[in-house]
Amino acid sequence: MAAGNGHDKPEQASFQCPAGLTRQAAQCVPPSQAKKFYRRGDHILDDYVWIGEPGGWAPDPYGSYVEAGGYVYQVNRETHKVLRLIGAGAVLDN
Repeated sequence: MAAGNGHDKPEQASFQCPAGLTRQAAQCVPPSQAKKFYRRGDHILDDYVWIGEPGGWAPDPYGSYVEAGGYVYQVNRETHKVLRLIGAGAVLDN
């Protein structure tokens, strides 16, 4: 068991980004630049594009899919409620 050196501090409420990590850590990205990530049950109401013909990646070929913030989601067509995250749009295009 290692003894403390007396300099250990509890986790601080505000996170300070080191200069080299300002663009690498999610906590260091300004809210205006962070991509919106939707979770199951959320509603996607703006800034989305309908995917008319999903590719072979679609778990349900008759489902409704949208791309928002660089991610593809299966949604309820009437309510726009997220049913599941499919994956990153750029990865699915390949």
